[in-house]
Amino acid sequence: MAEGIWTGWWLEADWVVRAVFLLLVTLSVLSWTVILAKLARFAGILRAERAATSLLDSNRDNGDLLGELRPHLPTRALLKAGLHITERPTAPVADRATLAAHLERWLGEQRLVLGNNLTLLATIGNSAPFIGLFGTVWGIMHALQALGSAEALSIDAVAGPVGEALVATAAGLFTAIPAVIGYNLLVRWQNRIMARVAANAERVLDRVLGGS
Repeated sequence: MAEGIWTGWWLEADWVVRAVFLLLVTLSVLSWTVILAKLARFAGILRAERAATSLLDSNRDNGDLLGELRPHLPTRALLKAGLHITERPTAPVADRATLAAHLERWLGEQRLVLGNNLTLLATIGNSAPFIGLFGTVWGIMHALQALGSAEALSIDAVAGPVGEALVATAAGLFTAIPAVIGYNLLVRWQNRIMARVAANAERVLDRVLGGS
């Protein structure tokens, strides 16, 4: 009985509803992959940035800090950029405002890097309900056309095809809701990371300018 409930609609649905359902399943798997991968990455970056704060507050040499900070860490990129600007032989003496402007640009670039694939989640969250609705409308139209040629109508004859079509709407919601929640959660984590990086950027300024 249970098997019939879960598989019966697939056998009765036409190729459009099946294609919509498979598309939504693909989008759901894609969104969950992005969410889990981003959460793991953001958690690691936030831990590393907190460790970077302690390192920047220590008395270690800037060169040693570059070796201790994790590769591809935003704060490491900021420190490397600051040292590159201030230690170039042909570079003019950099004041705090000039260097802060350079680091601000780097902060913007790091935000873009952290935000990779977040737009994809937002797109899935916004479009999945409408994709599911399209599948439902198509399925209902297909069911009504079939019922129109039937000799006798009953509640069971109507409820079955309509229920099968509504599976597309349910699949759209099951795809969209985690994508929207994941997007909002990841944006919050991104803001936490960037707040930590911005605080570390102030420490980088103090270091490369000798506390001036």
